[in-house]
Amino acid sequence: MKKQTLVIHPQDPTTDFLTAIYDGRGFTELRTDFQPRKIKKLIEEHERIILLGHGFHHGLLNYYQTIIDESYVSLLRDKELVGIWCYAKSFFERHHLTGFYTDMFISEMPEALLMGVDATEEEIEASNRAFAKAVRKNLFHAECFERIFKEYQKINTPVGLYNQVRLSYRSRNGLIQGNEDKYIHNVNSSGVDFLSNLLGQNPELITQFLKSLN
Repeated sequence: MKKQTLVIHPQDPTTDFLTAIYDGRGFTELRTDFQPRKIKKLIEEHERIILLGHGFHHGLLNYYQTIIDESYVSLLRDKELVGIWCYAKSFFERHHLTGFYTDMFISEMPEALLMGVDATEEEIEASNRAFAKAVRKNLFHAECFERIFKEYQKINTPVGLYNQVRLSYRSRNGLIQGNEDKYIHNVNSSGVDFLSNLLGQNPELITQFLKSLN
């Protein structure tokens, strides 16, 4: 008999706010020791998989190590998924995966600076708390996308508005729900999209930028 929910969330203080999604819920948690054989076995044993942390178009990262990539797609395809990392959208839609996921998502100040979004530390922290709370409350609900968006929409700041249009849900029949055409936000979207595509093709630029801030 398969267990219900597996959380794969590399330990990283910059994504600790995401623990609010699953703390105390009795889910299986994998936070360290990301051996491929172990990961595959755990995925096979669970019906629902929550993937959290930092990542890019090609998958989920543990710092500079890719721990979930296309080699896991065959195992993930029949699961109910949540993917919260930067550019999870590309991974989900390229591989036709089912569930709730994010595109570029601002959760810390360097990301706001990189995306050209005017935000304070307090606004980013409030956004993180509200988002994690909304996801926890509506996780795997039949209308999880609408419910998460409705609650998170209360964060009416530049960082909240930026993130809200980058939430999506893909159903098993291939229908994708998103807010790109529903929400007007106060960001130069053409410039941001160009920058996002540039970073997708040249991920080393992010590393160089973050190092320059230290």
